[in-house]
Amino acid sequence: MIETLEISPALRSRFAGLDRNTWLVSHSMGAPPLAAREALTRYFDDWAEHGPEAWPQWLDLAAEIADGIGALFGAPKNSVWLAPNVSVLQAAIASSLSFAGERNEVVYESLMFPSLAYVWDGWRRMGAVTRVVPDDDGITIPTERICAAITERTAVVVLSHAYYESGALIDVAPIVARAHTMGALVVLDSYQTAGTVPFDVVALDVDIVVGGSHKWLCGGPGCGYIYVKPGLQENFAPLVTGWWAHRDPFAFAAAPMVYAAGPARWATGTPTIPGYVVARAGHDLIRAIGVDAIRAYNGRLTNRIIAFAHERGWRVKTPLDPAQRTGWIGIDLPDAARVQARLLERRIIVDHRPRCGLRVGPHFYTTDEDLQTLFDALDAIVGR
Repeated sequence: MIETLEISPALRSRFAGLDRNTWLVSHSMGAPPLAAREALTRYFDDWAEHGPEAWPQWLDLAAEIADGIGALFGAPKNSVWLAPNVSVLQAAIASSLSFAGERNEVVYESLMFPSLAYVWDGWRRMGAVTRVVPDDDGITIPTERICAAITERTAVVVLSHAYYESGALIDVAPIVARAHTMGALVVLDSYQTAGTVPFDVVALDVDIVVGGSHKWLCGGPGCGYIYVKPGLQENFAPLVTGWWAHRDPFAFAAAPMVYAAGPARWATGTPTIPGYVVARAGHDLIRAIGVDAIRAYNGRLTNRIIAFAHERGWRVKTPLDPAQRTGWIGIDLPDAARVQARLLERRIIVDHRPRCGLRVGPHFYTTDEDLQTLFDALDAIVGR
């Protein structure tokens, strides 16, 4: 693990696209490691050479990839499983709960990523009662307000580790403590933080963590993950399921389902092996560098972005304290969608959200020169 992160040409050369793009969108899609292309080629070669006989090695590889993700946030071995995306996992979690009794409430925040809210709102048809905790400013929600929404009727609390429109982190520990006091489960969505914000699932005592690989983990789409606290695994019997969640999938046994022991019970149908193997290269790099080192480096870069924005009189829509935000900065510019399109013409890749403005997300491969390139271009497009 690297204690002090220094960007070198050798490190940047391990990624495709950095030679022709100023890549400042790691909060949305991380730059592709060249090793990911090599992994996809190996997958194709295994497919061509072995056909269906490649499944045993692919399944072993998937378990290794799952453990490698878990190592990033302190999860014990054999407590993480893979899935195509978080929406499927949220539906599987919801399907494993009963909302028929008095404990039928689902608490989540108004700033949650829409895909998750769609799932839980849809579960009202199955008896769930949703309690959406409101925000005041589109940036954050007071911890006390979330805690106050959790009662003895709460079945599950679904949390965003960081809000996708503002980058603001939530204080997980007191919310988990309140939920557990009330007898509720906690599901933490780490999509916005894993790979750039250090956290430990054991220390947080969170019950379930979900996330994906294509943002800060530089893993591309198609590789989501779920962690379930050891000791709770066997409590869940998801109705969103499939033959790969069976104790012996190649027995092709008739119903009823007999779930696999451990995290494999969260599988569904045939797994998306290409998405998994491609993602591993990014995970390996994050582990080798270390999330603590990435966090420190990102804090310096994002502070520079804030300083550049303030020098030009532009409003920052992200918490100014590095300890209160994830790895990107939102800059509220007039006509930000047009500005983003003009930047893309110059191969400067950022993105735009309606309530946020431009989102700028540096990562461990970002240089100070990249930031200067961005703001020189903004000066030309917007003016000073």
